Amino acid sequence: MKTRSNLAAALLAALAWPTAGNTAAPPVAPPSTVPAADFFNYAGTTNVSISPDGRAVALLVRNTAGRRQLAVLDTSDVSKFKIVASFAEFDIARAHWADSKTLVFSLRDETESAFGQQGAGLYAVGADGDGLRPLINFRGKNTETGTMIKSHSLDPYIYTFGQTLHDDSGDIVISHWSKTTVLHTYGSEWTGNAPMRMSLSSGVLSDIGGKWPDHVDDWLFDGTGHVRAAMQDKDGQTTLLVRDDAGEWHARSHFPSAHRGADDVVLEEIGADGQGYATKLHGEEGAEALYRYDLATGKADAEPIVSVKGFDVGSTLVEDYKAHKVLGVHYEADAAGTVWFDPDMKALQAKVDARLPGLINRIDPADCGCAQRVLVTSHSDHQPPLFFLYDRGNDTLTPFGSARIKINPRQMADTDFFRIKARDGHDLPVYVTKPHGKGPWPTVVLVHGGPSLRGWHWRWDDESQFLASRGYLVVKPEFRGSEGYGAALESAGHKQWGLKMQDDIADATVWAAQQGLEDPKRTCIMGGSYGGYATLMGLVRYPDLYRCGVAASAVTDINLMYDIGWSDAGSQAKNYAMPEMIGDQVADAEQLKATSPILQASRITRPLLLAHGGVDRRVPIAHATKLLSALDANKAHVTWIEYKDEAHGWYKPETRIGYYEEVQKFLDANIGPGATAPAQ
Repeated sequence: MKTRSNLAAALLAALAWPTAGNTAAPPVAPPSTVPAADFFNYAGTTNVSISPDGRAVALLVRNTAGRRQLAVLDTSDVSKFKIVASFAEFDIARAHWADSKTLVFSLRDETESAFGQQGAGLYAVGADGDGLRPLINFRGKNTETGTMIKSHSLDPYIYTFGQTLHDDSGDIVISHWSKTTVLHTYGSEWTGNAPMRMSLSSGVLSDIGGKWPDHVDDWLFDGTGHVRAAMQDKDGQTTLLVRDDAGEWHARSHFPSAHRGADDVVLEEIGADGQGYATKLHGEEGAEALYRYDLATGKADAEPIVSVKGFDVGSTLVEDYKAHKVLGVHYEADAAGTVWFDPDMKALQAKVDARLPGLINRIDPADCGCAQRVLVTSHSDHQPPLFFLYDRGNDTLTPFGSARIKINPRQMADTDFFRIKARDGHDLPVYVTKPHGKGPWPTVVLVHGGPSLRGWHWRWDDESQFLASRGYLVVKPEFRGSEGYGAALESAGHKQWGLKMQDDIADATVWAAQQGLEDPKRTCIMGGSYGGYATLMGLVRYPDLYRCGVAASAVTDINLMYDIGWSDAGSQAKNYAMPEMIGDQVADAEQLKATSPILQASRITRPLLLAHGGVDRRVPIAHATKLLSALDANKAHVTWIEYKDEAHGWYKPETRIGYYEEVQKFLDANIGPGATAPAQ
């Protein structure tokens, strides 16, 4: 690791482009010279958080062996930097401040696949590095390595970290999971958890008290450490439950999990002010807005406190627990932002933004609201996250960490946000990352997985930036079924796999060509998981648009999602969510056949790169092997890669780096400058 002074100098050099306003900046090497490893290797500084009293910052950093360690630095002097927990054979996955003197953290081995990283355990350590002790086993076995922690009796598959509290007790919440039946050799189906309190000094668990409803995995605590509410998901229904002073539970909002109505409330947080903060649908797009919510009456305010037209705000409260105030709300629209209710914090935001122009600057004060220094996390489409401390007393900004120190923002590409019209008039959000130079460019249409999630964000993205550095325009549609842009877009994707969802992706492809951005003769479709499915269906339905496809961890047949018994999809998903959102095996049998890449395999004639993990539990490898069998006997157009010990996604850096190097070779051969466009 760099010395503190060298790290600060490197960070200031990295900031020269967005802050200097200097047109005489020295030239940089072409983006294509940036190695794939710089995009896809381990991130540097991560999981940065300020202590409740504001006197220290915790962060995860890499040692020379590549293992992730837990460090703490003094906010008054960042040169006072200490590694407080480190393991020779394991990586620290996440760390949280339990109080101002103690941290808790979990472990993983990042040299293994996601499947091998289960059973994270839990440990506590003092902010000075003393008192390292186990709380929950790591994978149920002794972890006598590095710091010689001895095993503990709590099973990591039944007990997991829940959350920290803000009641000055130093206790934390542990989730005790319940299970019904063994699904397969890989595990059991879990039906929710009950919260328990753990003393960090003794490691002893105690019941919080009361009768707990089942099928809950989201418990909401107030600032005094009391459970006040829960979100229950059972039999395809979502219910907001609120607990009264006598410990009785009352249903306040109840609705189908797949169909949230205009009046249905999801409680997101209970603020330091004792108020509930909930999301409801707002505006004609039905976008989620944030409302204050009265726990006693079960009523939300008439008007939202944060709303952005066309976006679900996805908010996080910024709180002062000492003064029992909510200072503001972090949210995301097309880009991240903050609404400040506190005038002093609003003025501070303006000061920081003036110091760091061209960046999104997120400010996180200490929970006590009394600290002189605040944590600033800055990023943009060009710039991976940078970390600073801002001193309110002397107006100084001190850098102390970077997520990717090797990335030069001047070599990175612009990402822009658009809203376009689909063929039936639906609004479609689209992100476009443009290479340096002048278009039209050879293009990759990148399809996100899920599909019921927000796929793209205005920030530095390793995959998009790598492809752009190699000269490819990257078009990233948020097709119907995607979350984050209102209920109208999301619900329009129900039972539209391979149909209107696929049309949206095609419409974004055509739009990019009409704008003069995309070379229509050199366009490839690419994605993972659902994005892999959409890649295959794109080659089936729109071979005139796509010259090739890259499908990773791809769903190849919707019926297999129901029929493979050892998938990790539980009965709640298979019995309720999937039939309504994807398709019913009986009622929609003909549609599922028509939208099955395996059954349409003879129509996949374009060059295809197909990659899959051998221990994928979300989309088992049978999806890929059955597709390979279904393709024509002459598979000269298929490039097959199996990562035998990877799961759903590539977790090992060598896998990620190697995969994208193979993707680059495949794209260059099929749509690159020297490729010959296939005959129409």
